[in-house]
Amino acid sequence: MSRRDQLAGFHQTISKQLNARLAESPRFFWTLVVVSTGYGYVLWNVGSVTGALRLESHSVATLASVLLYFTVLWASWYLAALGYGFRFLQNCQHCIEHALDWHEYAPKPGKPPTGIGIYWLLPSIYVAHVFGLHIFLAIVFVSFCWLWWGHTCVVIGGVAALVFGLTFIPGINWFYLRKFRKRRKDPETIVPLID
Repeated sequence: MSRRDQLAGFHQTISKQLNARLAESPRFFWTLVVVSTGYGYVLWNVGSVTGALRLESHSVATLASVLLYFTVLWASWYLAALGYGFRFLQNCQHCIEHALDWHEYAPKPGKPPTGIGIYWLLPSIYVAHVFGLHIFLAIVFVSFCWLWWGHTCVVIGGVAALVFGLTFIPGINWFYLRKFRKRRKDPETIVPLID
């Protein structure tokens, strides 16, 4: 088997991996659906409890809030890592296309931004998911503060958690973007194979 055939086979393997990465994303959103449904159930029950059980139900609701908060942060991290893996495989694919002299049949690969553009690694459909996670964090914050309204220290802790979460989501994407910039090979520098 020639080196050209080996590279063509590797290109096909990478294409399958890219499709697998795209198919993987809905799975982790099910985790968000399950946890947020449980969170809604807990909040519903807290709203109906009165009297002496109120403090105990607040503790359960706080635990549920913390669980949902960390689930959103985990989903953000997972999405950023998924974007990194996607672009890394795509970069390998573009390098192979140049080596096989196939690049004239494919669109020109994009270069990572040097300035703002921290969500560049994500395939375009996932950018909306990231902004949805921002909104989801805000919803968790509002419901948590509603639950503990009147307890200033707890509400301040909620504000700190919100600020951390809204900083973490772009921060983890920026981390993976910097990592990609360091490891990326420019496909145009790949010398085509000679038969």
